[in-house]
Amino acid sequence: MMKNKKYVVVSKTNGMDYRSIAEIMTSEGEIMNHATARNIIIKGFEKVIKGIAEDYGIRYSREKINEIAKSPDFQESIIEILKKEKIKR
Repeated sequence: MMKNKKYVVVSKTNGMDYRSIAEIMTSEGEIMNHATARNIIIKGFEKVIKGIAEDYGIRYSREKINEIAKSPDFQESIIEILKKEKIKR
């Protein structure tokens, strides 16, 4: 995994950077730039964190949730979980 300017490019898991995701979305008809792609992905990660925290009775501030969502380690962990689930199917 490469860390670069506060966004994550997960190379060892065949992940994509935000610019690549935005280009794909734009080619599919959803006009999007890399910042928008990043914001949408971060918001999705924040929802996952909130759900897990609620399940365990943990209360995080918005700032803490955002910090965790932006964490390269957290993002890589989610990717690994999804890859394992995909393999099971």
